[in-house]
Amino acid sequence: MMSTIVLGALLLGGLAASILLWVVFLRLGLRWAKVQDVTARRLVLATVLVSVLQVTLMIGSYLRLPGDHQLALILGIGEFVAWVLIQCCVIVCVFKASFLRAFQAWLATLLAPVIMIALTFFVLKPYVAETFVQSTNSMAPTLLGDHWVGTCVECGSPAYCSPETRPDLFPDPPPMICRDNFHVSQPTDYGDQVFGRDRFVVVKFFRPRRWDLVVFRFPEDPSILYVKRLVGLPGEEITIKDGRVWADGEMLTPPDSLRGINYLSEIPHAHMELWGSPDHPAQLGDDEYFVLGDFPPRTKDSRLWDRGAPGHNPFAVPESYMCGVVTHIYWPPERWRTFR
Repeated sequence: MMSTIVLGALLLGGLAASILLWVVFLRLGLRWAKVQDVTARRLVLATVLVSVLQVTLMIGSYLRLPGDHQLALILGIGEFVAWVLIQCCVIVCVFKASFLRAFQAWLATLLAPVIMIALTFFVLKPYVAETFVQSTNSMAPTLLGDHWVGTCVECGSPAYCSPETRPDLFPDPPPMICRDNFHVSQPTDYGDQVFGRDRFVVVKFFRPRRWDLVVFRFPEDPSILYVKRLVGLPGEEITIKDGRVWADGEMLTPPDSLRGINYLSEIPHAHMELWGSPDHPAQLGDDEYFVLGDFPPRTKDSRLWDRGAPGHNPFAVPESYMCGVVTHIYWPPERWRTFR
């Protein structure tokens, strides 16, 4: 709940700041263009008209969603040109200026998005919050990449798996994981429609807690970002047995959202002993975390890593590699969910 309030406040604050900046630079632009009779009432009217038209144009651009990238680029350029003309026409109508002077005044308003972009990249993204797109199904059913939807053979709930792009090499459908009970099964009933990826928010200033979804730099290649579930805390010895996670010999109780999940200490055809298995426990250092995927047979998590960050265990995520905590799925709307 707190994260929703914070993110909502940030969103509204950012919107208010962008509108205020636009008004300020429009006023400066009108002065630069030597437009006469500029009043607060006219500035407010122009701002309201531009805001309404911008929202309308944005809704239209989301609804069209062309699949062809070249067509999308052409339409995007067309929308930008239309947006420039719309703003200039609003300035012409409200302030009774010529189109040339209106265009000159509009040029000054370009500084508003430049400032907001700089604020986003240098303050918000590094220190406050950032959005990501889920690229794989290693965290299914919690976070979904491109996926097929089928039916769980054990309980009848919806189940998910990655689309098979090479049926000539892999004739059997991939295993699916159940949405409600984390059953992993070979599907007998699934469609061939590919559903899109989840988009989610990561808050940078939250301290990670056990069972949080966390984004971190992959220890084997820090240029790659992973998202997994945090299960092991600094200093603990982590063991996986009987489908459960044990910390320092005590079985951990997962939250209700993970009811039915069965963590694996052995994976068929894996050519190595997994970290965290009963014969190969993972002893974490003072600044190290142990992470697992929600789709245990189909995820590359701490159990399977070959090497770690310099000076750290191969199975560990150093605290310095942590990027933030996943708080919300915000798109698509039917997948909206709050995690923390």
